[in-house]
Amino acid sequence: MRLPWRWLVLLPMGIHPLTARAESQTERRVVSSLGADYGVFQYLSTGLPVFAGGASLSYQARFSVGISMSAGLRFLHIERTESGFGIEGFVGAQLSPFLGVWHPLVGIEVGATSLRSAALATEPNYSPAEYTSKQAPLGPVYAGFVLSPLRFAIRRITFGGLGLQLASHLPAWGSALRLQIVAAHLAWSF
Repeated sequence: MRLPWRWLVLLPMGIHPLTARAESQTERRVVSSLGADYGVFQYLSTGLPVFAGGASLSYQARFSVGISMSAGLRFLHIERTESGFGIEGFVGAQLSPFLGVWHPLVGIEVGATSLRSAALATEPNYSPAEYTSKQAPLGPVYAGFVLSPLRFAIRRITFGGLGLQLASHLPAWGSALRLQIVAAHLAWSF
């Protein structure tokens, strides 16, 4: 039995041509990944002097057509709440093409948050009545757009930074603009 030259080169490296083909078939259907990121956000509307940091853990499923679905939890550090912490659960849908090592992402995110008007402490510069009326736009649900152009992958590791989210709380959509900047992102695909 005579082995082709490719087998002689690939077998010592632990790579078998048929295994590589089988893996590429699997990768074409769905690529799953677990990720973590850290970012900061603030509200850009009058009367909402809220600034926070947050880390998130997420799962993402990317389909062969370049569309991803994601879900996760975000843990917030907010000095303006009694506990100093908040939590958000979110789901999203994104366009996520693979262009070589560049893996940009753009889409939408909807989430439930503990950061609501009633949970925030009164700002010292406002009277309680004035502050409550200015804080009214923060409902328990937010929705927005996500853009992450600086995402790159090497083998199974995806990393990036300077992602952006523009969102607003519901039901008073648009009355409070939330800007989130993701400083660093790291994910492992399987």
